[in-house]
Formats: sequence, structure tokens, C-alpha cells
Amino acid sequence: MLAHGLQVAIQGAAGAGIFPHVIGDSLIGFLEQSSRFLKPVYCGDTLYPMLEVSELEAGRTTGVVTMKLTIHNQSGTLVCDGEHKYLVKKRPQ
Repeated sequence: MLAHGLQVAIQGAAGAGIFPHVIGDSLIGFLEQSSRFLKPVYCGDTLYPMLEVSELEAGRTTGVVTMKLTIHNQSGTLVCDGEHKYLVKKRPQ
């Protein structure tokens, strides 16, 4: 049995990691998400998601944090990649 692509994509949700705790009250919202499904994921597979900050775009009072998503299976095979974008408040200097 294959896992549906959205079941794979949700494994990379930033809310499941430490990002929301680190960013705290600065987080305004989730702007955008993209995913490419590169290899099949089967029932029983173990997935290892990773989000890495790839870009910071500053505005006057807010900014956009872009994170690169990769998800590997138990064999180390890249099964999904993509990007997440978050709108954040700038912290006072």
C-alpha cells in the first residue's frame, strides 16, 4: 500500500518541531507550501523530515522566513522535497 502524497507532506509540518517554540509570538502565519513527491512511500516506512532556513526576506515591520523541506525514508532515499514560507513580525532591535 502506498501513502497518499499529503500524508507524506504533513510529516514536514513545522508545528511538529521546535520552530513555533523558538519563533514564539513573532509567528503571524503560514503563507505558502510546495512539495515534490520523488519516490513512493509505503505503509511501514519510517520518514525523517528536515526543515532548514534557506532565505530571510525583511520588510519594514514583518519578514518572510523560507524553509527548505526534505523528507528521507529509512533507507536514506529522498522521497519528498519542497518549501515552506512563514510570515513573522520583526523583533525590536
